[in-house]
Amino acid sequence: MLDNRKLKDIYKCESIKTEGEIYPLQKWYNGLIEKTISEIEIADVLRMIRQKQFMDIAIFKAVYYLEKNPFSGELYEGELLEKLSTVNKNEIIKYKNEIITILLDSLEKNKKYEWLEEEEREEFKDIIGNFYMKLL
Repeated sequence: MLDNRKLKDIYKCESIKTEGEIYPLQKWYNGLIEKTISEIEIADVLRMIRQKQFMDIAIFKAVYYLEKNPFSGELYEGELLEKLSTVNKNEIIKYKNEIITILLDSLEKNKKYEWLEEEEREEFKDIIGNFYMKLL
């Protein structure tokens, strides 16, 4: 999904303008649509998924980041994998093979990963297992 156009050009959308104060979510959206796909960061992907905005690109970028590091997140480790696991199966099915590879890799890496609490390791393992079952 290499495209050097800004999101506003890909999706033919405009920034949010208002007479009054612009809210943080609106500021984020206005900044996001000025980015190219390669400029989208993990924090953007997480918010795109939460807000259900530009989901095809959000999923593409989530897979990209998770292939590099399955423990990626903004607020906590494993956040991106957890958030991607909440996406409707029909939206992620295109990436089924890549995601299964990520999940199997994550399961192995989780055994040696240095979590602050052992409970976090178990929670991450559960997320992986549930996500795997969702894809089958």
